[in-house]
Amino acid sequence: MVNVVSKPARQATACNWCRAHKMKCDTEQPSCRNCHTRGIECITMDLRRPGWAGRRQEPVGRRGKRTPQQQKRSSAKPQEAQVLRQPSPSPSLSLSIPPSPTEKLLAPLVAHDVPLPSIFIAPFIDEDQRPSQSGANNVVPSPISTTSGYNTGDTNLMVIRDSSCSRSQIIGSGGSSMYILVQWLDLFFAKKDFWKPIFPDFQRGLAYSLEVPLGFPTSLPSLPTPSRLDEYLSIFFSRIYPIYPIVDREAIYASVEDLKKKLESQPPALKPKDYPQLACLYALLSASADELETQTTEVGASYLQGAYFLYSHLVAMPYVSSVQALLLLAVVLRNRNKDGASWEILGQAIRMAQSIGLHRQLASTGSSPLVIDGSVTDSTRDGDLHSRIWWTAYVLERAMELDTGRPSAIRDRECDQILPRPVLPLHSSGPCFDYFGALIRLAQIQTSITQLYHNTKERRKTKEILYEMGRLDRALLDLAATFPEEIRPGRDILCPPEEFHFATYFTLQYHQSCIALHRPALTSPTGWLRNRVNHLCRGTPWKVRLRYCLCIGAASARSILKAWNDLLLYSTPSRLITLNPLMLAILVLSIYVTRIPSSLMNYPDLAMVITFAGAAQQEYSKIGQDPEFVQGLEVLKQQLSKHIEITNTQRRPGNMEIQAPSLTSDQQISDQLSTEVDMGLDPGLLDDAWSSLWTDGLNNFHMSDDNHGMVNAYLLGLSDADMAF
Repeated sequence: MVNVVSKPARQATACNWCRAHKMKCDTEQPSCRNCHTRGIECITMDLRRPGWAGRRQEPVGRRGKRTPQQQKRSSAKPQEAQVLRQPSPSPSLSLSIPPSPTEKLLAPLVAHDVPLPSIFIAPFIDEDQRPSQSGANNVVPSPISTTSGYNTGDTNLMVIRDSSCSRSQIIGSGGSSMYILVQWLDLFFAKKDFWKPIFPDFQRGLAYSLEVPLGFPTSLPSLPTPSRLDEYLSIFFSRIYPIYPIVDREAIYASVEDLKKKLESQPPALKPKDYPQLACLYALLSASADELETQTTEVGASYLQGAYFLYSHLVAMPYVSSVQALLLLAVVLRNRNKDGASWEILGQAIRMAQSIGLHRQLASTGSSPLVIDGSVTDSTRDGDLHSRIWWTAYVLERAMELDTGRPSAIRDRECDQILPRPVLPLHSSGPCFDYFGALIRLAQIQTSITQLYHNTKERRKTKEILYEMGRLDRALLDLAATFPEEIRPGRDILCPPEEFHFATYFTLQYHQSCIALHRPALTSPTGWLRNRVNHLCRGTPWKVRLRYCLCIGAASARSILKAWNDLLLYSTPSRLITLNPLMLAILVLSIYVTRIPSSLMNYPDLAMVITFAGAAQQEYSKIGQDPEFVQGLEVLKQQLSKHIEITNTQRRPGNMEIQAPSLTSDQQISDQLSTEVDMGLDPGLLDDAWSSLWTDGLNNFHMSDDNHGMVNAYLLGLSDADMAF
């Protein structure tokens, strides 16, 4: 009779956190190594008996391998181990904190006594909230709590901390493109002795973006002289209105005459419905004053303060003029590089517009009246104005959502507002083009880009992501093809000077969208990604372009810098062109020169980074940005130059025949596949991990020596196997 060896009984169950993140759990008592490293509570639930703690007995033979430190840690919290055996009322929920890089990754930073970026630590728990070793015997923690702490197991929030102002800001899952790229640079150079983390410096810009210091005015600002007022109105309708057609020209001139009479009377004879119109005029004058001088001015700040002073009246009188005033206020703040404050005002404007019904198509009965600002108007006369107001809010929100990663207040399925009539520039000496209509079409593509990476909780397969990337890339190309040759994105701008800043504005928005779409290529192993494109996109029309998505991102960054420079050379600068596209292009090229060390374009790209980073430093200093934020750009320039210098000296001297590896060769792809095999990585696991990586965002990145950490490092292009490419 053959003795059948029975399968040994399972001795331990992985804890909830390790199971959720598909990591190997060592089942140490009372906390496994993974949970102990992150300072989170280690909880194990019985999979067969929901509501009861799982088996915490260690596998046979493992106790002998434990170190004295582990044994000490196991005996330090006996009451916590006792709690784990108690039933839990909510077995489906657990306290899960996003992981942070391990000590091995951050050791070079700690050795140099430099402050770690706050993104590298568990963002939802402060030092005074962490469970202390000494208090473990005095306080018995609840095994599962739904009221205390932060449950981030199903969220992908990233906390940006500004220690200078004791401020924390939570942004969306994908986060700001700038913050993500800066974070990746710090991770990439974490083991380099010469690299000092730059993320803390960039955090300092948060306060300037969010805060608008205001005094307490004793009186409302007076309107400018008639000649100056006409100049401001002319500037607005010729240089700002074609991009932000928020108001009606005839209505503005009529309200100016009416408000001037009421302000000049003693005492001012303003009624409650006049305050939204006055705030709208103040915001318009603020934008025009800055645009006239091509820089922030005291006059513009005075009218901005006057519009802010009337903010409570805008909220209290939710009419169309209040929405117009809020949108103009958001535009002024964005033009002053205060994107955080602009986002808050924009959200209020969108909610108010939705409550009024501006997001819905107005039924054109021909005789139905509409109550606007307390008076009855003809719906057919105001339908186009309402369409322009709503689509301006839509365009603004989509662009800022793509920049910041914050959640949207607009759901497309609930909006059926018609497109407005073409908005053409005034006094143009060349053929007119509807830039506002093009921005609406671009905003609809930006919506799909945002949903691809940020606004989905479903785990997508790599093939689905690549297919959607290809489709959206094709949509961007088709949109650019509708432009005339002289203003087409991706080509030199050759339009009249009075229209130059419009074409430049759209070009920058277009290339920002391209970078956002192809951003995974900047922080993924190039050879592996190209191999997946060859395999999964075979026979599709977008296969060729997706193979070069890293190059597309770098080309878009160069186009942004060139368009910004051409505007300064051939036309008058505009406050519509903020520093955000410039910063994004600088960071993209900074990453590109690190990803392709053998490229002959590294020195020209580095020169562009240094030159335009210097220009950005001057502009940020001029507008009053935090000096440490400006210093972060200087540190980036110096360290990037050091990296290129070291990389160049490591190449064989005197060999002028060194060429960059062919990006299309089969040999390169096969080398990449063999690297995966040598590292012991499963190609199927890589596909699953890559898709979830872009759903979760970099804030959940974890690097360790186990298989999970190796996969993360490899897919983010941080492993040594991807350095030589």
